Amino acid sequence: MRWPGSRRRSRWSWRRCRRTPACRSRPPPMRPRRSPPPPCASPVRLPSRASAWACCWLGLGVACAQTAPATATPGASDALAPAILDVRINGQSQPAPRPLLRRGAQWLVAEPDLEAWRLVKPAAPALHREGTDYYDLQALPGAQLRLDESTQSLELTVPAEAFASGPPQAAVSDRPPLSPSAFGAFLNYDLALQHDRDGTRLSGYFDAAASGEWGLVGTSFVTGQSAFGGSSGNGGRGTTRLDSYFRRDDPVRLTRLTVGDSVTQAAAWSTPFRFGGVQFGTRFGLQPGYISYPMPTLRGGAAVPSAVEVYVNDTLRYQRRVDAGPFALSDVPVLTGAGEMRFAVTDALGVQRTVTTPYYVSSNLLRAGLSDYSLEAGWTRLRYGERSFDYGPPFVAGTWRYGVNDSVTVEARGEASARSQTAGAGVTWVWGTVGEFSLHGAASRSRDGQNGRLWRAAYTRTSDEWNFSVSRQVASRGFTQIAWHDSPVHTDAQTQVFAGRSLGRWGTLGASHTQLHYNTGEHIGVTTASWSIGVGGNAWLGTYVARTRQDGKRPTTSVGLSLTFALGERRHAALSLQRENTGRHSAVAEVVQQPPGDAGWGWRLRAADGDNARSEAGVDLRGRYGMLTAEAARAQGQTAVRLRASGAVGLAGGLPFATRQSDDAFALVTVPGAANVKVYRENQPWTTTDSEGRAVVSGLRAYEPNHISIDNGDLPIEAQVRSDALRVVPRFKGVAQASFDIARDTVANVTVLLPDGTPLPPGIDVARPARGTSLLSGFHGLVSIEDPQPGESLEARWKSGHCRFTLGAPDRAAGALPAMGPYRCLPVSPPPR
Repeated sequence: MRWPGSRRRSRWSWRRCRRTPACRSRPPPMRPRRSPPPPCASPVRLPSRASAWACCWLGLGVACAQTAPATATPGASDALAPAILDVRINGQSQPAPRPLLRRGAQWLVAEPDLEAWRLVKPAAPALHREGTDYYDLQALPGAQLRLDESTQSLELTVPAEAFASGPPQAAVSDRPPLSPSAFGAFLNYDLALQHDRDGTRLSGYFDAAASGEWGLVGTSFVTGQSAFGGSSGNGGRGTTRLDSYFRRDDPVRLTRLTVGDSVTQAAAWSTPFRFGGVQFGTRFGLQPGYISYPMPTLRGGAAVPSAVEVYVNDTLRYQRRVDAGPFALSDVPVLTGAGEMRFAVTDALGVQRTVTTPYYVSSNLLRAGLSDYSLEAGWTRLRYGERSFDYGPPFVAGTWRYGVNDSVTVEARGEASARSQTAGAGVTWVWGTVGEFSLHGAASRSRDGQNGRLWRAAYTRTSDEWNFSVSRQVASRGFTQIAWHDSPVHTDAQTQVFAGRSLGRWGTLGASHTQLHYNTGEHIGVTTASWSIGVGGNAWLGTYVARTRQDGKRPTTSVGLSLTFALGERRHAALSLQRENTGRHSAVAEVVQQPPGDAGWGWRLRAADGDNARSEAGVDLRGRYGMLTAEAARAQGQTAVRLRASGAVGLAGGLPFATRQSDDAFALVTVPGAANVKVYRENQPWTTTDSEGRAVVSGLRAYEPNHISIDNGDLPIEAQVRSDALRVVPRFKGVAQASFDIARDTVANVTVLLPDGTPLPPGIDVARPARGTSLLSGFHGLVSIEDPQPGESLEARWKSGHCRFTLGAPDRAAGALPAMGPYRCLPVSPPPR
């Protein structure tokens, strides 16, 4: 029997009932006890624990199972309870709520979600279910979990080491590929006409080349006519070839093939020499900005996405945002030598951590795993510059360098000919911030049976304050190499020492000593000391002392002073004084006005007194097609004058051109059908297009992006250009194609009349059904129609009318804005209902 009312009411009612015969035989009622709520199965979002308890107390079984909070767990620790929760990692919300599994005290997350959060996977999964591995979040290193019941979100706090680290972050290069090449041929010339007491002489230097997608063919030579019309009157003529070659560069693979005249690549201990033959090897310079030596890598970690600033020697050099987790930065620009890097990591709350680390960078090393090689075979070149075709015996040679790691680079070189064989190897390494060390050794064997040895040791340390280097190389009497075969004098021992110190605003100090020993037995030693300092912000003062010692001669000591003034943007003056202990002395003063970069005049005056007394004057005229120079000099009572002319002529894509002398690359600019359009190189006016819209731009940097633009205001009114600036990357001495995309659209003024002959009113909507566009009519029945097509129908609609008219053929010869019509707009009857 249920007794309504409170406990007090129930007891009073029982006492009252007990007096009646009907109640005396019944036991007193017991106070009902609260039973625990039924277990709640799947946790989902609820406002509070009280709501969940009320749900279970009221006996709503199904509702309780679907709405219990995540904290309600089954009694069995192995039971799995799914939960969809918002996950926050180190305070950062993840993109969307994720399904998790709860098993006892474990929170299990699927492997794809763990990878999406960039978290390091524990050693083994905690559960494998339906083909998916699940990992316990508490197994992450340093993980802390907290469940927020009010928002049904799981807060995960982990250190930076819990995130997966990516590869070192390097700057993404925006270097465009090589531009298409056009066939080009050009001839650089430098002519000189000189007159003195010996007569008049004409000489010149010429450099000719032809290039295309297939590569480059070039040759250079000097020619001269001596003393015609003078006192000697020998009238001799002569032409000497210098270099002839075929070259093929591959900037992607950083390799170069040369067939013809070239120079060998030398090791630290060997001497390079000229030869004719074949050379193939790496050329890192084919990608300007490519860094072949190891750069310091900054490693750190961030618990949340942060901003990183890197200071090199207290100068901000780098800024980037990094994701949460460990990071490695390997693209921070630094100077070679020793220095200090400080990087600051700032998170979204402004909390900053700073780490300072020293570094040492050497350009003589190679990055880990990087190779540098050169293979040569051919015939040695003799008497270069004196004879055109004078080659010695054949040879083969090769050089190879390899970066073992970022601190050690090894190298080897071998060369062999019928007269000798030489081989050597060496190692270069950087020891912390102490500096750079290198050791090399070589051995040779000659045809006459002599054997020899060579060794070299060097140490270098460079920093902002101190620079120091020392090297010693010694070769035994029997040692030889190919470069020494035809040289009567060479150095078989040398010692070099240099030290420099920066004094800040007090300038820099330097001292050096060089000791040379020749195969002839002669010794030469030179010791110098120098000091230089800036004066007044626009002047530079330098002083030096040098002492030279040579076998069989009196030591010579010389003292010098130089002072340079900047007198403007392109003008400077200089004064230098020198005196020796032998009594020789000299004084030189000069003033120079450089010509402007585009076109204009320049001049220079120079006067020298002392043992080399002379006076000189010159004037330069730099123009669009070349440069002219006139010079006059007087010394020892004699006067000489000289005229020089330099420039280039050539053919680019069938277009002849003349320009200033260029040792690099060209571009063939095409603006279809647009004449007299100004062309700019690096935002500087350079040339204008011809009647066909073509022009040649010289002086471009090979294998680098060059910016070429045109003036939109010079284009015809009907012309539209997609972009008025291009980036071109030419080959060495090549002609890159720079074609601007020009579109020409005809806009016609069409006159439209109504059926009664009056003009179409202004503001009427004129539709072009074929193109799905509409136009508005103007005054006097004019409608401007872009690119009109013969037979095209247009419809005019307004509140009380609807008519249609058809276009005829436009007069293309009428110009950019041809007039068409008038056309009668015929009524269109409404469709029957």
